[in-house]
This record gives sequence, structure tokens and C-alpha cells, in this order.
Amino acid sequence: MFEYNIQKAWEQYKLDYGLGRNLLLISCYNLFLFFLSITTLGGMRMEALYPIYVAFLFYFLRSKILKLGDAYKLGLSIIPLLMAVLLNYYLIGEFDRAVGFERKDALFSPFDEWLFGMPIAKWGEELLSPLGLVRSIFYDLLMLSYMSYFLLPVIGSILIHRDLPREKKYKIGRFFVSVLLFFFINYLFYLLVPVTGPQYWMPDIYTEPLPFTPFGHYLWGLINQGQSTFIDCFPSGHTGVALLVTLWLFKTNHRARFILLGTTSFIIMATLLLRYHYIMDLICALPLAFFSLKISWTIIPESLDERDLRR
Repeated sequence: MFEYNIQKAWEQYKLDYGLGRNLLLISCYNLFLFFLSITTLGGMRMEALYPIYVAFLFYFLRSKILKLGDAYKLGLSIIPLLMAVLLNYYLIGEFDRAVGFERKDALFSPFDEWLFGMPIAKWGEELLSPLGLVRSIFYDLLMLSYMSYFLLPVIGSILIHRDLPREKKYKIGRFFVSVLLFFFINYLFYLLVPVTGPQYWMPDIYTEPLPFTPFGHYLWGLINQGQSTFIDCFPSGHTGVALLVTLWLFKTNHRARFILLGTTSFIIMATLLLRYHYIMDLICALPLAFFSLKISWTIIPESLDERDLRR
């Protein structure tokens, strides 16, 4: 009976915005992380199975969920996204703390120095140093942009969902699965190519704090205190996710697309000037974003473009 509910959720993805398919996808991914924890951490990390518990609950309550309104279904569709981002980010950090992966920064930092003659964040600080207070305000804006990344997938889904006619709102599932696929692949790269980033790899170079105002320093401290993973650079998740959301808004010709493009540009600058990433981190995030958008068709085989949105 339960297997039948899973089968129905897979076949009738239009009724639940693809939530059943997305939950099955993240359950398989986290089952892999669970078995990886046994071999890597020497014990079972039961928290890796949390998405599976949520999936079971969904399949059990699916008949009731299907009766909910569009806004509720959209809200529920965000749950797998939050689990993929927050829980699995923490687990990647646990793998690193257990194994102590060898950092690969030495393969990335020379490229930046070849282009700019020094680390790009240092170059930016020296270039903008004559601006004084204006520079500090600019760095605060970069910090705010960097933090906005955490909301971009949610904002993007709301913008697109709002402009879809009711009979096509289920197509937002294609957007969600593309973001999930990006994070799944991105986190695997963190394990395969562990890069810690300029601020940790080159502490002797960055002896001076970033030129924030007190407000910017406060935001910077919040980010650093909440960081549980220190191999989260290659490829740049900030760049890739921001680009992926922006691609969807351009693909659907959404009126907010240029606002997202501006935000993405600031996020990209922030990843470099705030000492988080190398240039190669950003370059390699671009094909991953395009790939995630394209391959999402295999999970939710629906088009999502400008012909679908209301005008």
C-alpha cells in the first residue's frame, strides 16, 4: 500500500508540484550520505535520514496535502530545498572534521595571482582604498548581497509561481528540482575537491580586517560564526545558485530578471572581494548551473519558459 502511494506521487507529480519526486530524490541522496557516514565517520549519522522521515510523512499525508491551496503547496515544496541546503551542508562539514581532507587551495590560488599579481581580494582592497567611507559602504553592500544568496531560491520560486496561471503552477516543480540537483552535485564536489578559500588558506596575507563599517563587521561575524563547513569553495555555491535563479527568470522573461541580474553581479563580486573564493571557483560554477537547469527535465519533464507566465 505504501509503495503504491510512492508510485502515485511519482506519476501524479502535477498534483503536488513535483514534491513527491523531489522528496524521493533527496531521500536517495541522503541515504547515500548515510552509508558514506558509516564508512567515513565510523558510525551511523542518523540525522542524514531526516529527509526520509519527512518523505514518509508526506506520502502518508499526501491525500490531504493535495487538497491544500497553491500557496501551501509552494511552501511545502521549499522543505526539501531547506533540508538539502542546511542539513547536508552540516554533514559535509562532519565528513571533513572526521577525515581531515587535504586542501586543494594550492591548485587555485596561483591563477588569481597570475591574473592580478596578487590575491584578487587584496587587489580589490588596494584599488578601492582611496574611496575611504565610500569603500566601507560598498563592502557593506557586498556583505548584504552575499547574505541574500540564502533567500534567492525562495524569492525566485515565489516570483515565478506568482506569475504562473493556476493550471500551470505545478511547473514550479521544475525550478525546485534544478536547485536541488545543483546542491547535490555541488556538495559532492566539496568532498572530491576540498578547498577552504583565501581567508583561511592565506592568513598571513590577510592580516588586516575587511574595510566594513561596524554594521558590515557585524554581518561578517554572523556568517563566520554560522559556518560549519570549511571545504565549501569549489565550485562556488553562491555564484552557481544565484546564476541558476537568474537564468530561470530570464528563461521565463520575468519582469524582475534584471533586478536578479544586478543582485547576482554583486554576489559574484562579494565572493571574491570578501576573501571567500578563487576565480576558478566561480568559473566552474557556471557550467554546473546550466547543467542543473537542463538535467532537471529528467525529473520534472515540463517546459518552463516565457510562454507559461501570465502577461
